[in-house]
Amino acid sequence: MTERRDAIVAIEVPLALNGDALERPGMQLGWNSERSRRYAAALVAEIEANAGQFDDCMVRAVALGGGVATMLGRDMATVMAALRRSCPVADDAFVSATAAVANISGATFPFFRRAGVNRFDFEMMSLVPANFTRLNQTDNLADFPVVCDHFLHAYANKSLGVVLAFGAAGKDADEQVTTMRRSALAAARTHTAHVRLAPVGPALAADGVACEDQRRAMADALEGHGLAEYLPGLFARPGAEDRFALMDAAGCPRIGFGAGALTRIDGATSRNTADFERYCVHAADYVLITEQVGAAD
Repeated sequence: MTERRDAIVAIEVPLALNGDALERPGMQLGWNSERSRRYAAALVAEIEANAGQFDDCMVRAVALGGGVATMLGRDMATVMAALRRSCPVADDAFVSATAAVANISGATFPFFRRAGVNRFDFEMMSLVPANFTRLNQTDNLADFPVVCDHFLHAYANKSLGVVLAFGAAGKDADEQVTTMRRSALAAARTHTAHVRLAPVGPALAADGVACEDQRRAMADALEGHGLAEYLPGLFARPGAEDRFALMDAAGCPRIGFGAGALTRIDGATSRNTADFERYCVHAADYVLITEQVGAAD
């Protein structure tokens, strides 16, 4: 039997509740269940058509991200089932998913569990009420502890990750640094196992010095409360480092599915189109959705 090589899978989900803070290009904004189902069906079509070519790989980690992956709802389980049917996925493969509090409920959570998600990365933007209102106008900050207590408790504490924005301009730069430090402390004082610091988009951003001051203050707060920076912008408690991120940084073969997804394997890279409509229509046709092919760095 041929020994399989380790690989990681990135499943890109270009769906988001709003685009005010991170301003990621190509996001489909707002809740639209029909659009989410259509995109999930396209993901399944691409996976089933193309995953077989990676049958010499053993998938050790899966990252559902790019936008807010929990907007797939119950279809996340369908997408992950297609992946497991179509290529070898290790029994202990680590699965992470970007999340919004608004997507977590008794109706959806069983499907996230069925998908095998090990860690939810909540895009809270800020855990300080004043900045939360400014940077995230869809989720309810008061619901965050409810979600943690009633849903994530069943997963154990290492299932909780947080994405915190930094670099937003404010009337007083020093006050903004203090506010962002408080946000990082609020995360560190919960059961949060993993934190990603994400710079805000240009429309909200302060100047470079102010951005760095905020980032450093947040990093110091996290590191002072048990979350070490193990890769730039990524912090974790001991043993909770992200397997996908570590393997990706080490140059492990990477298989990408979804709009804008990057594949890097055998000294070559390819990238899917980021055009949402084109991807959904032609997802099963590698030629029609592939936009760039080149040599790996």
